[in-house]
Amino acid sequence: MIEGHKRKSHEHRNDLAGEYKWGDTGQGVLLIIFIIGMTLDLFFLKISESWQDFFPWYFRLAVFVPLLIVAAYFGQRAHTIIFKEERREVILINTDVFARIRHPLYFGSILLYLSFVIISLSIISMAIFVIVVIFYYYLCRYEEQLLIQKLGDEYKNYMKKVPMLIPRFRK
Repeated sequence: MIEGHKRKSHEHRNDLAGEYKWGDTGQGVLLIIFIIGMTLDLFFLKISESWQDFFPWYFRLAVFVPLLIVAAYFGQRAHTIIFKEERREVILINTDVFARIRHPLYFGSILLYLSFVIISLSIISMAIFVIVVIFYYYLCRYEEQLLIQKLGDEYKNYMKKVPMLIPRFRK
């Protein structure tokens, strides 16, 4: 049996299944590494400079902005749904963005990273992005084990119907 960690600000909430103990720290560290790697590549090492000429900035911007908007939408909706109201116990949330994807908050975070990979076309940030996706996948699997412990077959059935990290837009 695995134990879910709760932040001090959420310890009183019985409706949250918990998360990986080092999840927030890992996300923060990876964000800092990503920013440093991208900055080093773009302004000092300039490893990606020749590669960036193949894709003009306006093309990258045309992809960056919609990705950023979708990332913000999924992240904001998921955060609001999870933390807006306190429930009595852990329940399966399968409405709104949770009807399309099991981990919309992590999906939004991954899209945020991807949008910066695309706008920068930094080879270093691309490599770090792969590590970020693997880390988020690990967090998803860990939290799903917590939810299976709490919700059992109800969550297993939800897993069969709703994809983990790539949203389903059709019924």
